[in-house]
Parts: sequence; C-alpha cells; structure tokens
Amino acid sequence: MKIAMVALVLVVSALAGCSPTNDEYVTDARLDQGLVIILPGIEGEGANSYNIRRGLLSAGVGSAIPIYRWGRPIPLAGVLLNQTDFLGNHLAGGRIARFIENYQDTHPGKPVWIIGHSGGGGVAVFAAEELEENRKIDGLVLLSASISGNYDLTKALSHCRSGIVNFYSGRDEILGATLFVGNVDGGRARSAGLGGFDKNPSGLREVPWHSGMSSSGNHGGHMDSTSPRFITRYVAPRMRGSGW
Repeated sequence: MKIAMVALVLVVSALAGCSPTNDEYVTDARLDQGLVIILPGIEGEGANSYNIRRGLLSAGVGSAIPIYRWGRPIPLAGVLLNQTDFLGNHLAGGRIARFIENYQDTHPGKPVWIIGHSGGGGVAVFAAEELEENRKIDGLVLLSASISGNYDLTKALSHCRSGIVNFYSGRDEILGATLFVGNVDGGRARSAGLGGFDKNPSGLREVPWHSGMSSSGNHGGHMDSTSPRFITRYVAPRMRGSGW
C-alpha cells in the first residue's frame, strides 16, 4: 500500500509539467480508465491542443486527457527554441516517459496513448523511445508531425503495442519551412507531417490527407489536423482498436 501511495504521489508530481486546465480531465475516475497525453506544438498549450481534447471528449473517450507542456514558455523566442533545441526536446521526452511509468505503476494494465501535434509529434516519439526496456504503451498518434521523414522509428515502435499512426498532408505549407529551420529532432529533412516517413516499418500506419477529410474540418493545413470533428471521426476510433 505504501509503495502504491508513493507512486501515486509521483504521478501527481509529474503533472506539474501539465496544464493547470487539466484538473477536470485528470480525475481519479478518468485515471482508472486510461491515459491519453496530448503534446502541443512548439506554440505550446492553446486552441489546437484544446481542440484535440474536445474531439476526444465528443467521441466519448473516458480516459484522463492531460495536456503536457513540454517546451519553454517564453513569449516569441520560446517558439524558435522549442523547434531547434533537439537535446532539450529529447530530455522532455524522457520526463514524459517517467510520467507514464509512474502512471503504469499505480494503474497497471490501463491503456496509454500519446497524441502529438507538430513539434509535439516528435516529442511523442522521443517519449516512447525513453521508456524503460520492459515498458509498453498502446501507441502514438502523430498529427502534422515536425519530425524528419528519415527518422528511425524502430526503438519507438518497440514500445508501442498497436504501433504508430502518422497523419500527414502535402498541403501543409508551414512544415515546408522545416527544410531550413530544422525539425524538433535536429534534422533538416522533409518532415513526416508533410510527406510521411521514408521507411515503412511494421507497426507504422501512414494516413495521407485526402479531400474526404474536408467535411471533418481538415482541409490539409497544419492546424486542420487538430479539428475536433477530425479527431472524433479519424483519431478516436483508432485508439479504440478499429481502423489499425
């Protein structure tokens, strides 16, 4: 009992990196059903991450849904730092991995997912890589991810039971800039959110944008992949095990 209580304290402490708006979405009742961590883009917590959570709630996802603030909360300069500090981004992934492990210690067998948008998609991959060797989560969902398309997903996939699904769009003009400023992993290759990953290892599901997604609010732009209707229709069903 004492060990469980200590672990629970660690979980709560880990939430210090999460948004203060998380309270009603990280209740004991929700934690008992599972955990879905939302990692915002380099701009930090805001409309996009709120829209992702809104879409999950509309789909009836009953798990805890914290928004984890992984970057530096520095006005203006923080955006560029979050995009280019690949060492700091890997360290952030390690902190998220510890948060997950603490949660699994207190809630064994419960499903765990990470949804990362833009730069948060890269940090989601780093978090999976940083999990202890014997640890697994259910999977990652990458939305317009700013991680290099030639990035090796082997280690991250080894920690994902259901694998990784990558939603990308060739219409994403914002990610075109990563060829010059770089992705959150430090590479300057075309990002996976723009054209998918170069390799297709077992466990990776690539989902390119198509015109049928427009009815859900996703017109192929960088922020469109966070549309609540898109999350409800295309993302939540995959987390339930269908569509993989």
